[in-house]
Amino acid sequence: MENRRLLIAAFLSAFVLIVWNFIFPPVPVSGPEETAAPQEIAERGGELQTDGVTDDLEASATPLESKPSPIDDNTSSVGDGGAMESPPMEPIKASYEKSVVLENELVRAELTNRGAQLISLRLKSDLNSAGGQIEMVRRRGRDPYPFALVRDGAKVHRLNKVLFEVEEGTTEDNLPKITFRYRGEEGQAEKTFILAEDGLLEASLNVAENGGWGIILGPGVRNPSDQEKSGRFAERGVGYHRGSDIELLKADKQKEEVILPVSGLQWIALEDSFFFVGILPDSGAREVIIRPIGEEKELDLEAVRFKSAAGVDDEDLTPEQLLIVEASGQEMRLFSVFSSKRYSELVQQPYPFAETVRWGWFGFLAKPLYFGLEWIHSRLVANYGWAIMLITVLIRLVFFPLTWKSQQSMTKMQELNPKMQAIRNKYRSKLKDKQGRPNVEAQRQQNEEMMALYKKEGVNPASGCLPMLLQMPVFFAFYNVLAKAVELRQAEWIGWIHDLSAPDPYFVLPILMTVSSFLMQRIMPSSPDPMQRRLLQFMPIAFGAFALYFPSGLVLYWFTNNLLTMGQQMLINSFRNKQKQQAA
Repeated sequence: MENRRLLIAAFLSAFVLIVWNFIFPPVPVSGPEETAAPQEIAERGGELQTDGVTDDLEASATPLESKPSPIDDNTSSVGDGGAMESPPMEPIKASYEKSVVLENELVRAELTNRGAQLISLRLKSDLNSAGGQIEMVRRRGRDPYPFALVRDGAKVHRLNKVLFEVEEGTTEDNLPKITFRYRGEEGQAEKTFILAEDGLLEASLNVAENGGWGIILGPGVRNPSDQEKSGRFAERGVGYHRGSDIELLKADKQKEEVILPVSGLQWIALEDSFFFVGILPDSGAREVIIRPIGEEKELDLEAVRFKSAAGVDDEDLTPEQLLIVEASGQEMRLFSVFSSKRYSELVQQPYPFAETVRWGWFGFLAKPLYFGLEWIHSRLVANYGWAIMLITVLIRLVFFPLTWKSQQSMTKMQELNPKMQAIRNKYRSKLKDKQGRPNVEAQRQQNEEMMALYKKEGVNPASGCLPMLLQMPVFFAFYNVLAKAVELRQAEWIGWIHDLSAPDPYFVLPILMTVSSFLMQRIMPSSPDPMQRRLLQFMPIAFGAFALYFPSGLVLYWFTNNLLTMGQQMLINSFRNKQKQQAA
């Protein structure tokens, strides 16, 4: 009975409360007004080629969600510890656009506060063809610059259009430091750049978004001329060291986007033949995207210069690549290096970018040859042309015993040609039967007579080739050194040669090399095989055609080597003639 009364009382109480709220509704508590639907921003900035490569640089229609500020946290408490809603934070932004500079003895970096982007970085120790400092940032129109933000791996971030507040200063180690801050309708971000004495540029970024954003580097490296881009030894690509593998993904070969997890990535770099822009991920990075793009040859400041991957095959576009470093959260820090591939300097740095200089299969020989060339240039002759000729002489002296033996053997073989030809003529009709099948027995007998002749005359048929084969790795190693050494860039020799890394503008050296090759063939012992002789006679023409577009430093080495070979053969011929006269 008692329980029934309690249930009836509870029911009546609930009924009274419902009727009361219906008759006297509660007054709503005052609060923030409902946010109106945002309007699409019509103004457009530059475009970054994504979709593969390009998306419009348009402002997002949706503002950032309200999040605690990574720059200034104003959360406070009241009473017994209950959280109180933070008051609206003051905007942080600049009222006008300006550029600021980070500079030391090696580089001069210029950044703009519009988007906190790198608009120029010049290397003070390297000169362009006009005699000015090398500019490492590619000229562009409305495309974003290095350290611009991207979102969702493709679209350029709206923060690239805003004006950041700038704070200039120094670190505790007295290194130049610039901090960019922005907080406003477009979002919230902070970027800090510190320039180390060795040229290492540290970038620390804090963007009020939990991942989904990143930064770009490139596209391309510096502003090479059309001749540099199209040269036979021109090389553009993205190199990286991940795990135990050091790879180079060439710009003209890449057709699809490549994604590399940062885990296990020691370094990654945009490269050309002589310069690179390298990245050392430190913290907060998730992956690196390598994106193929195409570059317009003509520069229009009012239009985009870089197109999507679909247009790379277009003959009016030059294949290039873009690096996008994706963040895993709100913060990311990385180190970047803008530098030439001067190996002697890179090996002394604490970072591993000396690996961007690729010496090829014979790197164990190329490195000492490179340092030998540098030593001659710094200690003996301050001209790389004469240094190349001098080290070529030294290489020939080292191999003189081998080449002497090889050329003597070839001379003896030439003297045996009549006897060898007589043996061939003897067995020519017996080497095949009437049905055209090989006569194994006749072939064996011919070989035995040949070997008996070699033994009688004291000649080893392999002795002429073996010493030459031993020299080939050195030849290719030094060839690689001269093709890749940035020291030869803009290095003069004599007269018309103003750049040993570029082809001879008047083809004088290629012509001299071809003529010397023909003369060398006249002096050197010829092959007894008519087919081989015809092939060897064609070789100077073929190599001469290739040499027209070789770096003049390479052709100078080749020409010098021909002269030394001819001189050595003339000495051998003179020695043999004296021996014959004494024997007579």
